[in-house]
Amino acid sequence: MTTQVIATFANGVLKPDQALSLPDQARVKLTIEPLPERVDTREAWLSLKAWIKQNPLHGLGRRMTRDELHERR
Repeated sequence: MTTQVIATFANGVLKPDQALSLPDQARVKLTIEPLPERVDTREAWLSLKAWIKQNPLHGLGRRMTRDELHERR
């Protein structure tokens, strides 16, 4: 059985964010992979807005007629 959990390292101890369904004294194999720091949501939003401003989507093409859209033959 393989399970992935997120944990916090504090005072030399890993503390899982959720309960584990393991018997007491069970031995496990750990692989530690640090998670990236949380990005401030406002900072992320401002970054996205700047990207959109640099790469705008334009709907400047010719408007198609109903028949062209449905290609009735």
